[in-house]
Amino acid sequence: MTQTAVYTEQQFIADLRDVFATHRDSVQQAHHVAALLRRAFENGWPENSEKFGDDNGTYEIYRDTEYGHPNPGFVVLAYRQGPQEIKRPAPHDHGYCWVAYGVKSGGNTQSRYAYVHTGDDVEMPSFQLVQTMEQGPGDVHYILPGEIHSVQGSPTDETVYCRITSMDLDTVQRHRYDVESGRSAIFSSATTTTP
Repeated sequence: MTQTAVYTEQQFIADLRDVFATHRDSVQQAHHVAALLRRAFENGWPENSEKFGDDNGTYEIYRDTEYGHPNPGFVVLAYRQGPQEIKRPAPHDHGYCWVAYGVKSGGNTQSRYAYVHTGDDVEMPSFQLVQTMEQGPGDVHYILPGEIHSVQGSPTDETVYCRITSMDLDTVQRHRYDVESGRSAIFSSATTTTP
């Protein structure tokens, strides 16, 4: 009987670093990282990480100082959260970074937004919900630079999920959007609570 090799956290981190070292395009990076995240989930990660706890909260698993896009500093975070109250969407972007979100257990709802232009230069564009994605166990989606999204945790289940950012978001100016008016405000995660 052939035994399947386990994909360890150390291999996962090494493979993430390799993606940043070999791919300069953010879409390719995000796509490859999503595949690696799915593979890590299949091997019991993040629950088998020594850095992941049993209490609700955010756990920093890894922070790189050499690789990222377009500057060094990609970050791997894992979350454990209880059922979440349904709240008003908090759309935001990640500036010139991309972010991969993966659900290990439980669920998240990812909503994407965009400005829609009528073609009339006099009219302001309208801010619209353009896609809703239900993420269940094993699902990984990525939000590319400039895309706008919001996240809603499961209202009924504990959720374990991971977020891999192509840079440390504390160093990036981003925008938060109002769903009704479409107006935006610049913020930095280092000085403002991150949605």
